[in-house]
Amino acid sequence: MWRRHLRAPARLPLRLWLRGSLRRQLLLLLVPALVAITAIDSWFTYDTLRDAANTAYDRSLYGSVRTIDNAIGMAGESVQLSLPDAALEMFETAAQTHVFYRVSIERAGVVDTITGYDDLPLPAGALVNNEPRFYDATYRDEAVRIAAMARPVYRPDAHLRVIIQVAETAEPRTALISRVWRSALARDTVLIVLSALILVGGITYVLRPLARVRNDVRARSPDDLTPLAFDHVPVEVRPLVDAVNMHVARSEAMAQAQAQFIADAAHQLRTPLAILKTQAEFAQRQLAHRGDPQDVQAAREAVGAIEAQLGQAARLTNQLLALARVRRDGAVAVEAVDVIDAVAIAEQVALDYLPLARGKQQDFGWERPAGLQLPVRADGALLREALANLVHNAIQYSPRGSRITLSAMRAGEQALLMVEDDGPGIPHDEREKVFARFYRRVGHAEPGSGLGLAISREMAARFGGSVTFEDATQGKGVRAVLALKLA
Repeated sequence: MWRRHLRAPARLPLRLWLRGSLRRQLLLLLVPALVAITAIDSWFTYDTLRDAANTAYDRSLYGSVRTIDNAIGMAGESVQLSLPDAALEMFETAAQTHVFYRVSIERAGVVDTITGYDDLPLPAGALVNNEPRFYDATYRDEAVRIAAMARPVYRPDAHLRVIIQVAETAEPRTALISRVWRSALARDTVLIVLSALILVGGITYVLRPLARVRNDVRARSPDDLTPLAFDHVPVEVRPLVDAVNMHVARSEAMAQAQAQFIADAAHQLRTPLAILKTQAEFAQRQLAHRGDPQDVQAAREAVGAIEAQLGQAARLTNQLLALARVRRDGAVAVEAVDVIDAVAIAEQVALDYLPLARGKQQDFGWERPAGLQLPVRADGALLREALANLVHNAIQYSPRGSRITLSAMRAGEQALLMVEDDGPGIPHDEREKVFARFYRRVGHAEPGSGLGLAISREMAARFGGSVTFEDATQGKGVRAVLALKLA
């Protein structure tokens, strides 16, 4: 562990250096590959050069063998060799290479040297008549290449073979192979360097459109969210530019939504704050005349109105914050949320709003089948806020003496939380409009911001649910249904 801890910082700068440049990454991938390919090619080239050199030099050796063979004759029982003087000088010269020869006669498996170097080694195994054989050996501490051929003596009752051997040192062919191979290796090295330069230059040329895109982005003002241009951008890079444009479009939509939200919030808060200021000034003037009971009563009424406006402003502020939270967090994966019991949430909402219903002399009840549990994946606080808005709307817009029922039930794979009242109801053509932010129905004098239903629907949609309005079962009023998928 200690050694690994020491090596990790050393690798980190290399990774950062590689990640910082596409050219470096491609060079790191391609140059070693080119070097490996060059090494393999050099190995094959060396093998090919060796075979070609051996073939050429072996032909020369075989020519010498044939020259000696043509000079061999029989005189009675003896073998005679009549080589030209030029041929003998060739074998005896020491210019650039050493050449050795040997002519032997084989009788009954015994080999006797007739002329030449009698210690020149024979090949391993038996020679086939009239077929040349080439082999490598070490002679007089030098590597030599030897050509050997056996030729039978055609005489009646003669079991003789003449063996001819010609050898030369391997240094000339080795030097030739090395010289040509080094030349090929130098050529391949130059090709690798040129390939790397072409690669760097090609990448630089191909990425020039990205530099123009970069300069375009840098030259823009902070509020310029127009899409990036696709002109002269390579096809492989267009998905990246498209993704950037998509992100820019999302940022523009978010900026517009935030601007609209701020404008709506300022508009909604302006009115209650102005009313509070007016009522506070009125109460201050009335309290200045303490002797008049009517002024004191008017001041008390003004203070009560201030309290009511403060409550409304506080609820409006809480609703705006809840709406901002939902829109900021956006949609989440349902699987990432804990499982909660929707029945327990509904019971808590019923207990919280029972005093408000009693204050308006309304019959507020809570109903559910015995032992019912509705496990759903949702955030408990957000689900409670969504249901509380539905209950608050029913209590606020239903007249005194109305009947309001909060109930829970299971319907297939869904959990249903329902708020039903027998109030004035909502016309069918407005049941979708009321979910718009700050929408207020014409003819309603009850205070409100028009945010409760919008918040409830957005919170339910965040966890894959929905909020809809249906006709009430009592023939009048409306029933709000919050549906969530069972866990």
